[in-house]
Amino acid sequence: MSALEQTIRKFAEKPSRSLIKLELGLSSESLGEAYDFYNLYLLEVGFGIRYGKSMLNAARMKSMQEIVCGCPVRVLIRTS
Repeated sequence: MSALEQTIRKFAEKPSRSLIKLELGLSSESLGEAYDFYNLYLLEVGFGIRYGKSMLNAARMKSMQEIVCGCPVRVLIRTS
């Protein structure tokens, strides 16, 4: 059973508790499933996510995908 599926089942058993709980060792079957899981968790906390940088392996297949905060960050640097 996937991490997302386990989380939804746990919430169905105890709806008064927090929907998502991060635990060491969680794994996902696909990138989409991982994205959905973290999106649910972070929406509950108060913000969303988006896809960040990705890397391709020698066979030109995606081997890494970052999932990052969806909030735009603006840094202002003032000089005198």
